[in-house]
Amino acid sequence: MFKKISFHIIPIQIFLGIFWFKNGFIDKVCGIFNGLMSPETAYHGDTWSGWKEYIVGTWDKSQVGHVVLSPLFDALFPVLIILQCLPFIFIIVSILKLEFLTDAKARTWLMKSAVASLFVTSVMLFSQTLSGASDGEYLWHLLAAGMVLIMYIKNINTITGKA
Repeated sequence: MFKKISFHIIPIQIFLGIFWFKNGFIDKVCGIFNGLMSPETAYHGDTWSGWKEYIVGTWDKSQVGHVVLSPLFDALFPVLIILQCLPFIFIIVSILKLEFLTDAKARTWLMKSAVASLFVTSVMLFSQTLSGASDGEYLWHLLAAGMVLIMYIKNINTITGKA
């Protein structure tokens, strides 16, 4: 049984799955839903208004962010939520398609998850850099990790002849 499991792939699935599950579904979807269902008991920071205060407050530290991004929050935030959920959804599909096994094909869903992660990180980094926010530092690290993950997946697929 253990010989069929690709231990080169599972850590990537765990990292992308847990990171985006927490940052997409738990922080955004569950927090906003909880704020809608029971606003008096929900943690304010995870509600729509809490995220708006935090993000717009960060953007407003810069004149460019204040003029360009802040007025568009109500349109941009739902897009961000969807983008943050995509890597986790792709990981679930990757697991259901058994891409963690050694005889798996090209691991296309795992690659889609890594690319989606890189894309959403780039979008977040763009807005944070444009507004001069301090959150940009961890996003640069996540961007680098995303690039390494894509190269790693391509390398593993090439080595195993699955590319």
